[in-house]
Parts: sequence; C-alpha cells; structure tokens
Amino acid sequence: MKKILSIVLSLVMVMTVLAGCGDKKAENSSFFKEAAKMQEIKTGTADMEFSFNAKGTDVSKDKEIPKQLKNGNNVALKLKMQTTVESGTKQAVKISAQYGVTEYAEVTTIIIDGSKLYVNVGSLVDFIKSIDKNIGKQAETALGQLGAGRYISLDLKQVCQALSVEIPDMSKSAEELQKLTVKVMENLDKSFADIQGKDGDDYTLTVNSDNADKVVADLVKFCEDGSLKEVYAALMDWYVNIFGADTEMGKQFAEMKKDSTAQLDEAVKDVKDNKDNMVSTLKDAKVNVTAKLNITGDEGERVCKLSVDSGEIKDTDSDITGSVSFTSNLKEGKASIKELIPTEGVVDITAMVNMMLSQLGAAAGAQGTGLY
Repeated sequence: MKKILSIVLSLVMVMTVLAGCGDKKAENSSFFKEAAKMQEIKTGTADMEFSFNAKGTDVSKDKEIPKQLKNGNNVALKLKMQTTVESGTKQAVKISAQYGVTEYAEVTTIIIDGSKLYVNVGSLVDFIKSIDKNIGKQAETALGQLGAGRYISLDLKQVCQALSVEIPDMSKSAEELQKLTVKVMENLDKSFADIQGKDGDDYTLTVNSDNADKVVADLVKFCEDGSLKEVYAALMDWYVNIFGADTEMGKQFAEMKKDSTAQLDEAVKDVKDNKDNMVSTLKDAKVNVTAKLNITGDEGERVCKLSVDSGEIKDTDSDITGSVSFTSNLKEGKASIKELIPTEGVVDITAMVNMMLSQLGAAAGAQGTGLY
C-alpha cells in the first residue's frame, strides 16, 4: 500500500507543480509554457479537489490504514480547497475533507489579512473528533487552556519581531516567485519536451507504460544538463531575496545554496544509476498519468482548468490497485476576503506566543551559560 501511494502521489506532485494557465491561442506553446503564465493572474477564486482511491483484499488487512478510511476492501479520501485571493497580502483558503463513506466536512479555514493570520481551530477540533474522539477532546482541552475561541489570530509581524526575523515583503515575494516560476517552467519545458502534447484545446503531459523510457530519459536529461541545479539555485536565491541578503535567514539560505553542490551531484548520480529500475517500476505498475490544461476567456476574466488523472495503478507487492486525481478550476477577477474574516469568537494569541518564545529564548541562554 505504501508503494502504490508513494508512486501516485509522486507522479501527481510532479504533474501539478506550479502548473497554471495562459493564452491558449499562443502559437508554438506547450503544457509547461502555458503553466509558466500562471503568475499573470493576481486575483480570483479557485476550487481544487484531490482524491485517492484504492481497492483490493489486502486493504482490509492493512493495519496501517485508519479504519475510518476503509469501506470493506476499499479506501477513499478526498480533499477540497476553496481559495480566494484578493491581493498578495489578502488571501483565504477553506480546507474540507471526505473519507470513507462520510460527507465533506470542513477541516479548517486559514485567512491572511496583511500581517494578521486567522485559523478556524473550532472546525479543526470537530474534524479531529470525527476521526478520534479522545484525541479531539485532548485538543479541545489544550485550546481551552489557551483561552482559544472558535478562531485564533496571530500578528505575524509581531512574532517575527520577537524572533528577530524580518517578515518577508509579500509584494516583493510575489514578484520574485513569478520569475522563479518562469525559470522552472523553461527548464522543465526544455527537458520534458518528449512527453508534452495537445488534445483539442487541452495542453497535455503524459506519463505511461508506453513512454516510460522517454520519461526516464528526460528525467536524466533534466538532471544531467544542469537544469536541476539551476532550479535549486533559483529557489535559494528567491528565499535570499524575500528575507534579505543581510538577514540571518537570508544568510542561511545563501549558505545552503553554496553547500548543495555535493548533495545534488549525488542525487543526479542516483537517478542515472537507477534509470533502468525506474523504467521497470513505471511499466510494472501500469502507470497511465495524464495532465490536461485548458484556458478560456479574455485577460481579466480567464478561466483555467487543470486536471491530473493517474489512471489505475497496480501495487506490485499486493493485490491493491489505486488511483489519484486532481482538478483545479481557477477564475480570474476581483475577489474579496472581507466576508471571510471572523469578527466573533476570535482570540488573539500573539502576546501568549511572544511570551513563550521569550521564555524559550531565556532558557536557551541560561543553558548556554551553564545555569541549567
């Protein structure tokens, strides 16, 4: 079960990473070229749903699978995210889940309004209770001791100041992220040209048993031609830029970039040495993953639809077969989080968190001087 889950999750993550939308009328375009244009959309709403299903007699025997997820020899899990983006500093996401034979239930809602963070801990406790009453009651008691209401709020700017860390400039972060996205997609487009295509108005990306050799060959190419290192370096530069090169966090990421060469070389070597095994795994599991990206509408009112379907994948170590799917519908336009910001049952825990951080800092200092 672990093997099939790791295969489908890895494939879906690869196929959905940073995928976005653009102008479907663009000539000589591709899946990754279209995906690179995601950052053009600054505001709007999105509905995303992830589902995982598995079946087989070994499902009922697998004690590592929580019984709440099982329905006889089947296991099913769905996760839904409803996102609203008003601006780079005003965003909200409602997370809901469905498992076994239950209906969708809210897990939590997270809202960022400038430097203020809101989290619906009430719904989180309710969801935990639906899975395990004892753990849910323990969480409820702990939050009660903190004086937490239905929602908790936290001033991120004050917490960062208490930690002596500069809060990232969100507008600068978004601008740098756009540059990083373009660079990543350019490298992916160059390395994985063999598995991209078009089906009607959809740009596609395909990984299956028939093209397993091409997929692995492209992956080796991505590693060998320096694209992997270039992407990693760009990611570290992004962190340095948003935190600032002179800050402690910025210096740490700059150091990570410098020290990564040997580790990346080892990762590239592992891919090259195991390429035959990777091809065999894709073929034996009968992988048939397809991602589709479609865009309609004019700028300012674009609608982007992304879907990823793993098909039915076989676990080579058991009789279990499983599948994973992901869908995303993004609507560009003006959006507001005003109605989502809680006004009642909110407890600000900023002072409490800062006091705890101060106490931890004092304890750490005392240990350093040998007082403990």
